[in-house]
Amino acid sequence: MTRIKRNRFFSLLILTFLVSCSTQKNTGLNRFYHALTTKYNILFNGGESYKEGVKKYRENHQDDYSRILPIFIYGDEEIAAGLKPQMDRTIEKSSKSIRMHSITVKPDQGKGILSSKEKEFYNKNEYNIFIDDAYLLMGKAFFYQMEYQSAIQTFNYILNQYNDPEAKYLAYNWLIRTNVELKDFREAKEYLDQILTDIEYPEELTYERNLTAADFYLKQNMVKQAEPFVNEALKQAKKKKEKLRLTFIQAQIKEELNQLNEASQLYEKVIQMNPPYEMAFNAKIKRAALFSGSNRNSKTIEAELLKMLKDEKNNEYQDQIYYALGELEMKRENVQKAIEYYQLSAQSSMGNANQKGLTYLAMANIFFDQHKYMESQAYFDSAVVSLDPEFPGYKELSRKNTYLSKLVKNLKTVQHQDSLQRVAAMSEDDREKFIQQIIQQRKTAEAEQQRREREGDNRGMYTTNPNRNYALNDQSGKWYFYNQTAKSFGEPEFRRKWGDRKLEDNWRRSSKQVLGVEQLSQSEISDEILDPKKGLDENKPEYYRVELPLTDSAMEVSHKKIQNALYNVGEVYRNDLKDYPLAIEAYKELTERYPESDYKIAAYYSLYKVYEQQGNQSQADIYKNMIIRNYPDSKYAKVLLDPNYFKQFEKEEQEKISFYTTTLNLYKKQKYREVIQRSDEAIKKYQNTEYVPKYRFLKTLSMGELYGVTSIKKELETIVEEFPADPVANASEELLMAIRENELKQFKDMDGTSKEDDVADKEKEEITQKTLEEIAKIYQYKPETKHLLGIAINKTANINQLKFNLINFNLDFFIQESYDIENKSLNEFIEIISVKDFKNAQKAKEYYNQFKLEEKTIFTDIETAEFQYFIISQENLNKLLEEKSVVDYLIFFRNNYLD
Repeated sequence: MTRIKRNRFFSLLILTFLVSCSTQKNTGLNRFYHALTTKYNILFNGGESYKEGVKKYRENHQDDYSRILPIFIYGDEEIAAGLKPQMDRTIEKSSKSIRMHSITVKPDQGKGILSSKEKEFYNKNEYNIFIDDAYLLMGKAFFYQMEYQSAIQTFNYILNQYNDPEAKYLAYNWLIRTNVELKDFREAKEYLDQILTDIEYPEELTYERNLTAADFYLKQNMVKQAEPFVNEALKQAKKKKEKLRLTFIQAQIKEELNQLNEASQLYEKVIQMNPPYEMAFNAKIKRAALFSGSNRNSKTIEAELLKMLKDEKNNEYQDQIYYALGELEMKRENVQKAIEYYQLSAQSSMGNANQKGLTYLAMANIFFDQHKYMESQAYFDSAVVSLDPEFPGYKELSRKNTYLSKLVKNLKTVQHQDSLQRVAAMSEDDREKFIQQIIQQRKTAEAEQQRREREGDNRGMYTTNPNRNYALNDQSGKWYFYNQTAKSFGEPEFRRKWGDRKLEDNWRRSSKQVLGVEQLSQSEISDEILDPKKGLDENKPEYYRVELPLTDSAMEVSHKKIQNALYNVGEVYRNDLKDYPLAIEAYKELTERYPESDYKIAAYYSLYKVYEQQGNQSQADIYKNMIIRNYPDSKYAKVLLDPNYFKQFEKEEQEKISFYTTTLNLYKKQKYREVIQRSDEAIKKYQNTEYVPKYRFLKTLSMGELYGVTSIKKELETIVEEFPADPVANASEELLMAIRENELKQFKDMDGTSKEDDVADKEKEEITQKTLEEIAKIYQYKPETKHLLGIAINKTANINQLKFNLINFNLDFFIQESYDIENKSLNEFIEIISVKDFKNAQKAKEYYNQFKLEEKTIFTDIETAEFQYFIISQENLNKLLEEKSVVDYLIFFRNNYLD
């Protein structure tokens, strides 16, 4: 046989073998061939890719030693995204194994009766023993990519289709882990209970089960329940890395359970196991923090920590070392020294957000215990931003920060209004000198900050309270305007640099208030409105004059704000902080400073309650009798005389709260018509209550959403005038300012139409007609009088360039005329440029038409797209400058001058 013939023969033989090994035939040879090819070819390559991906994940993972380490290393979206090539290849290879080598066709049954074992074999769903492994590998790849639903489907498919114990119970374990990552702990618990009670669970997989159970409980911060599973897993662990990690976790669990001696011994054990440097370092830090022995031992630990500071390898860990030194000083009861170390910890931070959060938290707790609540709130706020929301105790920390923030807000209000009143009382010359001092101080501070930034010197950023006060202070109290404490108290470094996080809805009333006198002073709407001084230069006097109460009515509003704030301060001290002496101080300051205050009876009632809570019944009775004797018709007196009265009143209050909450939710869902309808109903039903301004404001916002913001200006002005002391007044003023700032942008949409498609034409006509009627009361159409061309333009524009372009336009098209060009300020955002005079409206319109043709040239290089131009009489221009708003006149212009 020739060589060529031999080659052809063997090729034919191989081809015949391959054909005979088709997945459509189920023979022993077929099963052997496809199983062999699956395991050692395609699936092997997929498995290698999976291992590569897992290795890459672990290399990129950074453990957070400020929390109990996770049992497993996965779940980070950013790292998971980087594994896509490896996991996609794993999924591809697994799919290929299934597609090319799955054998589902039944084998030849043969003749005769089948034994039970043969029947079991014949009824199998799959005859390639490695296909279930392919599905398991695929599910794990989906899991690491965080495609959890695909992973769940894959693991469930294994459970439904295959009976192999190893594949089945591994699928259970991964199914539990997947649900844990999805935070579906109820579903995970059902599966976990199954495998914990299943007597057929394979002994060789108990290590996996213990890890799964430990992960399930630790992810819910159920440390005590996790402990036995960690202990059992540690006994079964074979690899050094796994033993190290589990020992460290075991030590952290002991520490969490306050078994400090055992924890210290376990950290020492970790150190003796020669772990990676980072783990060894953290074990030493944690062992030091657990110190509770003699002074000699504390000196030894301190020396070790200070030595670690000098080691260059620890440069990136200095924040943790300083923190440990702070903890050591706290155990020595050397609080001031501890504060210094905590400050150095924050200053040394190099990106470990949770460590920085722990440092802030330690500082917050120190000041809280010292009843220095303003300082405490600043650090609590910083801790809330720095710590991961999944951090143990985060919810309680956030709750405490919420009521401290409310306290600080009201304390700042008192401080702010006192400062404003004090400056308003100065002579005009003294006031201006004082403001100039503030401006100079601000400029000096800015220059110093710029110098530090240029030199890369950030010292001092954390070495004191985060709210350092650069303000000019007098002996009678702190000045507010450039007082960093007052302006940004509680704003952490992150927020000051990168902006505010989204505020949650905190417009809620406490059911603990007997008569609901506590004001609805917190609203998500007013919180998100622009700063009232926005647009003003902080280095100009006007910025500081704008809030000064220089009139009797403004001074009255200022005093109202102080009264409201003092009452709220007392309520936080009493209800949230349980600091009864400070609560009494706040209520008494309110009643002594303002003996005719609307809050007086409420303050008396709160004093009655706080003395009662202190067990000082004689003092409580004094205030109880004052209320009953002097204010017998008040609801407070009725509550004191008839306890059942309170129940009825509380029921009514809850109804009011419920009605308002529903209305607010409708506003959030953009159901503006329902909001308007419910607001009208509430305004009529709750007359003379603090709810009226809230509903007026909410209704106005809904009108603005439906018909455009310019349609609500008058109502906003009315709200400010009628409810000057209510928080909605500030929100209305701020919204008015925002409208003025953006009205040039808004005008192109001012066509009287609604944002809702279902608004009836008749209603649209009514709104438009109402707007025109209001405008007609301001502006008059007199075409025979002198006119001019006006240009309303954003002040950020290059005004000089525009005036230059206008001169050129006049030379090109109206060289025979001698028109003057002037500019006047309309408001803090808009400038009015005028070209004048024209004999009448017709002459002005001729100029306007030519102007419109050359618009592109005229507005070249002015650096803004925010402008409108129009024809206007001198009389109407004067009114426009009084009104300070251009949109109403633009509507008038459109309806009277344009065809």
